[in-house]
Amino acid sequence: MRALLTALVAGLLLVPAARADAQSSDPLPLLDLVQGDGTGRLYTLSQEEAATATAQHGMALQPVRTGYVRAYPFPGSQPLHRLRAVVDGARLVTPSESERASLVASGRFAYEGVIGHVYAAAHPGLTQLLRLSKAGEWRLALAPDAPALVAAGYRIDGTAGYVEARWIRAGALYFGTFNSGARNLIDATKKVYGRDGDWWGGVRDFSGADPAVPVNRWAWPNEDFSYLQPALGFYDDTQTATVEKHITQASSAGLRYFAFYWYWNGQQAGETINGGLQSFLRARNRNALDFALTVCAHAWGSGSLKIPTSQYGQAAAALVTHLRQPNYLRANDGRKIVWLCDTRGLGSGSAADVKAFVGAVRARAQAELGEDVLVLAHKDLGLDLAAVGADGAYCGAAYGTSGGSYKRYVDAERAYFAGGPPVFVRCAMSDFDERPRYPMFFAAPGDARNLADRTPALFAQAVRHVRDDIAASTRPPLVDNLVLFYSWNEWHEGGIPLEPNARDGCANLDIVRAGLDLTSGAGCIARPPDDAPPLVQQPPAAPAGLKVRVKVARSQGLRKRAIVARVRCSMRCRIQATARVRVARKPLRARGRTLRAERWTKVRLRASKRAHARVRRALHGQRRLRVRVTVRAAPRPAGARVTVRRAARIRRG
Repeated sequence: MRALLTALVAGLLLVPAARADAQSSDPLPLLDLVQGDGTGRLYTLSQEEAATATAQHGMALQPVRTGYVRAYPFPGSQPLHRLRAVVDGARLVTPSESERASLVASGRFAYEGVIGHVYAAAHPGLTQLLRLSKAGEWRLALAPDAPALVAAGYRIDGTAGYVEARWIRAGALYFGTFNSGARNLIDATKKVYGRDGDWWGGVRDFSGADPAVPVNRWAWPNEDFSYLQPALGFYDDTQTATVEKHITQASSAGLRYFAFYWYWNGQQAGETINGGLQSFLRARNRNALDFALTVCAHAWGSGSLKIPTSQYGQAAAALVTHLRQPNYLRANDGRKIVWLCDTRGLGSGSAADVKAFVGAVRARAQAELGEDVLVLAHKDLGLDLAAVGADGAYCGAAYGTSGGSYKRYVDAERAYFAGGPPVFVRCAMSDFDERPRYPMFFAAPGDARNLADRTPALFAQAVRHVRDDIAASTRPPLVDNLVLFYSWNEWHEGGIPLEPNARDGCANLDIVRAGLDLTSGAGCIARPPDDAPPLVQQPPAAPAGLKVRVKVARSQGLRKRAIVARVRCSMRCRIQATARVRVARKPLRARGRTLRAERWTKVRLRASKRAHARVRRALHGQRRLRVRVTVRAAPRPAGARVTVRRAARIRRG
């Protein structure tokens, strides 16, 4: 056991997989890894470090039972320091600067850095995080779990801080189509109701809320559809002020993101139906929510929403432009999430064509952002995830499990989640009702699907099922605490969506907030005042203090077709390095890697055979050759990037 822990010391922190640094203000799961015999624990926020510990060192990742910790310092926070025993490699976590300094000064422990930041004092909604010890082993536990550990022989050393025991990142699908770009709705409204330029056709008529529009509920004249009037009225989502109010409504209730449907017009080779998204990107309070894009390549109708293979490069470039935004939604390992809602219009819809599109997006993200993305496909597409290059799946409106009954949908919810892959974002459907689309898009009333037995109590039960499934989960923690709701504002077929309405106000958002124990925001604001500034959440401050040094040896052996540099970070960091030599034409690149703190590490910047030959010839023909090395580094697990450039004149050694 001790030998194995010592082996972990040597190799655990050198993590091979490339991942982006986490930029979200959301707390991350504090990962707890244990050796097979139950001793030897490792605590980290880094998904990379956890993956290396499990794959290479036989450690087992435990379900998240130690709470959620922020990667950034924040007002009222204190850092958690991790130290390693020099003799046997056992690890200890402490919030105490004096204890850290004393243990390092004794020579018995080596300092490994800050793993995260916790609250220093108790606050409502937080749980005490304790450190316990037994026979040279240290572990962390939430206060409710401590009595059982004490009974097993552990001793409570003290309080490590206060954390959120549960942190669910809930978001909602946003339909950014309530504007003049929704030509199918506008044309259908003109045909059926005789009104021109109205993208609220059917909804406005069923609701009875517009005095200028006669009430027309067709086959359901006695039913109450007054909930179909949004609390903001029948709006235009290309108006930035409208979306600013949506952001205030959602963030005040505790939601963390909007997921926008993203469309590409293959006939015009450009983005389309994106009015709501553009308003979100202009909003003054956009930092209060993250956002994500879910690619909808529909093959139905005229085929205008298909993405031809010849346009994959253009579409990927447009998509990655949005991924540049600082509040684009990230998974718990820091990767930005690209969602695939419909792949049937990606080329021919074959697995090969879908994989080619995913590859184009990954390549563009790597080239433009220097990082990989996490790709999630809709579960109900039934795709072979490996065959299409996806990392996992998510769900949206799981109407297929309902059999026309909301109660049956709720009863089948946990079994539906169990059928998802290991990397999976759960969902909840607030309602589903297509009747406002009749007769614009349906020939007969019976063709419009709806869930007649939906009640607020059943919706609350659906939300609790999501919470309980997350609490009992043993899935990898990449996205395991994310939830996607259908929907924020699909008024034409979403029944009673989450967006506050004139009849019920914030009822649905209040159910979500209570059922998932959401604590961000002060409570739902149904009607943000017109003259009030939007609620703005400031982005988290990046941790300061990363210093990077780069050395380029003047004498180069050029072995392994590479120029060698040495890099040293003041704290654990992830680097990517390139070098430019005029005669090589293309830059030399080093494989991305994670470096340990305060240690000079050799980095080989490899050249192609042709470039290497040119460099060798140039060094034969002249005494020195100018090389410019660029190193981009980011502190792990999170923080702002630092770029360092070094120029040197090298000679052949």
